[in-house]
Amino acid sequence: MMEKEQGIADVMVKAVMTVDLNTNVKDCARAMAKRGVSCAVITQAGAAIGIVTERDLVSKVLADAVDPTRVLVRDIMSTPLITVPAEASVGEAAAMMAQYRVRRLVVVDGTAAMVGIITTGDIARSLAEKHGYREPKFNALARYRDGVEDGPYR
Repeated sequence: MMEKEQGIADVMVKAVMTVDLNTNVKDCARAMAKRGVSCAVITQAGAAIGIVTERDLVSKVLADAVDPTRVLVRDIMSTPLITVPAEASVGEAAAMMAQYRVRRLVVVDGTAAMVGIITTGDIARSLAEKHGYREPKFNALARYRDGVEDGPYR
């Protein structure tokens, strides 16, 4: 009998960092750093409409020496927002990440309301856990070592 594949609801992060589309990039980056997250979901009137990642900050602001206080997140956010239904499996989420070449998917319910986010890191952690942290390759992807999920470059 085959084991049922894990659902993303068991792996996703429910506390998603959001910022309004009229937030400047500096305030967004500062909030991301304070929370220790690699992205912020951009909202308009409470609805998720885009995402700003660390890569967006580097390639669209820092690389061009743009003043982050003078640029709004709506000007650098990645769109369209790629979403996945909350009832999807981890495998389905991973397939979507590969298809769209993204590392994060916003998880939505039946009304398209955001209920979480799933990242490649979340998937790696679930695989490492599933294998009892005995597989070095999954542990490396999950950045896991002897009960520590943190590294020297924090």
